[in-house]
Amino acid sequence: MKTLRLAPFGLRAEVGDSLTPEMAIDFACAFGTLMDGAPILVGRDTRGSSGAIRSAVVSGLMSTGCDVMDLGVCPTPILQYCVGPRGAGGAVSISGGHMRAGFNALTLIGPDGAFIEPVGGEAVLDIFHARDFRRPPWNGFGRLHQVEDCAGSYFTALASLLDSGSIRRSGFTVVMDSVNGAGCRFLAPFADALGVKLVAVNAEESAHMAHDPEPRPRNARQVSSLIKHVQGDIGFVSSSDMGRLAFVCEDGETASEEYTFALIADHVLSRRPGTIVTNCCTTRTVDDVAAAHGAQVVKTRVGQAYVMSAMADSGGVVGGEGNGSVAMPSFSRAFDAFLMMGLILDAMAATGRKPSALLGGLPRYHVVKKQVYGEPHRCYRALESLNDDAGLLAGGRRDLTDGLRLDWEDGWLHMRASQTEPMVRIISESCSKPKAADRASEAARILEQRL
Repeated sequence: MKTLRLAPFGLRAEVGDSLTPEMAIDFACAFGTLMDGAPILVGRDTRGSSGAIRSAVVSGLMSTGCDVMDLGVCPTPILQYCVGPRGAGGAVSISGGHMRAGFNALTLIGPDGAFIEPVGGEAVLDIFHARDFRRPPWNGFGRLHQVEDCAGSYFTALASLLDSGSIRRSGFTVVMDSVNGAGCRFLAPFADALGVKLVAVNAEESAHMAHDPEPRPRNARQVSSLIKHVQGDIGFVSSSDMGRLAFVCEDGETASEEYTFALIADHVLSRRPGTIVTNCCTTRTVDDVAAAHGAQVVKTRVGQAYVMSAMADSGGVVGGEGNGSVAMPSFSRAFDAFLMMGLILDAMAATGRKPSALLGGLPRYHVVKKQVYGEPHRCYRALESLNDDAGLLAGGRRDLTDGLRLDWEDGWLHMRASQTEPMVRIISESCSKPKAADRASEAARILEQRL
C-alpha cells in the first residue's frame, strides 16, 4: 500500500517507495520556486532518513536560487520561531513528528513562521506536479550557511513570556522524555532558562526511538514508573519534533493528551480573556473551560495550519488540538512543546497546585480512539456512504466541517480520513465510558465493512 500523502502544508510518507530523495528534491524545488529565491531555513529531526532527505532538500532549494540557512537537528517549533528573526522567506522542517519509525515528512513554513497557508500550499503542489521549477543560471544558485546557535534567543523570549522568577523559586523537579528526537539537546537549555531540575529520559539523539513518538498515556509508562522515585513534580512526554506534549502527574497518573490544551487554556484565559481556537474533534473539556471564562470557541478542520489560520482571523489568544498541541500567537505561530511545558509549570507556580490537582479541577469525559486502515480513496468513499446509515446517525446532530461529526447530549462521535496515514480516525467521547466505546466500535465495524 502506498503511503504518500500530499497536503497544502507539505508531504508525508513512508521512506522508500513512497518518499525518495528524488521526490524530496522536486518538492523542495517547487517550494523554492514559490519563494522566488528568498532565503530559507532548514531543520531536521534525528530519524535515520532525515540526513539524506536534508541533503536532497538543500540541493533542491539552492538549485532554485534560494540561500539556505541550515539549523541542523532542530525542533520544528524552534525552527518556526527563527523564521522572523533570521529574515527568512520561509522554512522546511524534515521530521516525522508523531509518526512511527519509517515515516518522514517535509513541512513547509511561511514567512510568518506558521505552516504555509492553504493557498500557498496549493500553489506548491501545482508547481510540483507540473515540474515548472525556477531555473537560475549557473551563477544564480543559492548558497549554504550553517547556523550554530538557533535557540539562545528563543529560550530568552520564552522565559520572558512566563513568570520565570516564580517558576525558579518553586524549585520544580521535572522528568522529560523527548523520545531520542530533535528536542534532546534542547532540554538542558530549557531547564536552565526556567531554573528547574531536569531528569531526562530517552534524551540521547538516535535514529531509533525508544517508543512510539506519539505522546499518549501508553507511551508515558517510563516517566510514570520513574516520577515518584525521583520525587518529580511533573513529567512530560513529547513527539520527536517537539510539536506535541502529554504530561504525567506527580502521583504517576498519565494524563490523556486531550487534557494538555484544556489545562493550558484554563491558565491562559484566567490571565488573558479572549477567543480560543481548536479543531472539531477536541474534547468537550475545552468548551467547558471556555464557558467558565466567558470565552468564545472557534472550531476548525484538523491540522495546525487550519488552527493557526483561524487564530489569525479571529484574534485568538490561544489555540490547540486534542492531540497534545498548543500555540500562543503572542509568542509564535507554532504548536510548541517547550511553550506547553513552560505554561504548565507557570500554572503550577501561580496556583501552588500539583498537576493532579490542576487535572482534577477540569471537567473530564471518557474518550475512545480507534483507527480503520484502508486505501485513502476508499476511506473517503466509506465516510461519504455513512450519510445513508440511519442507525449510526440516529438522533445525532451532523457536522461536516472535517469528515463527519455527530453530536448527542451525552457525547459525540467524529470520523475523518487521516492526512498523515492511510486510515480513518475515529474519536468518541461521552459522559459514559461504555457509551463512548460502543459508538466507536460500531463506527469501526461499519467502516470496515465498507472499505
